[in-house]
Amino acid sequence: MKKFTISCLIFLCLSFNIIGVNTLAVTPSNVLKQGVYTLSDLNVSTDNLYDITNISQNEDAYILIFNENFVIMQSLRLSPSIKSFNLVPLKPNYQLVVLGKSEVYINPRSVK
Repeated sequence: MKKFTISCLIFLCLSFNIIGVNTLAVTPSNVLKQGVYTLSDLNVSTDNLYDITNISQNEDAYILIFNENFVIMQSLRLSPSIKSFNLVPLKPNYQLVVLGKSEVYINPRSVK
């Protein structure tokens, strides 16, 4: 009976570890692939300034930021060698377009 109880406890612990690994493998919401994004969906705050980074090892990323009237506010080409680049102050009604096979990461930067 002891062997059965111990083996059940071990199996239970292993199954919790497997379930826990799957839930931790969720990608962050500020890693973006090719597409068109509304910045309000990305929870962009008007109080923060943001940086953008190309996290791809081989591919360039092309970034376009449009305001609410579809006027281009910023246009970027991010090569893999660029660490990060400052974005214009973002507003929730802006549109962000990511072109290319790469992924980009948007993170807030500290205001100096």
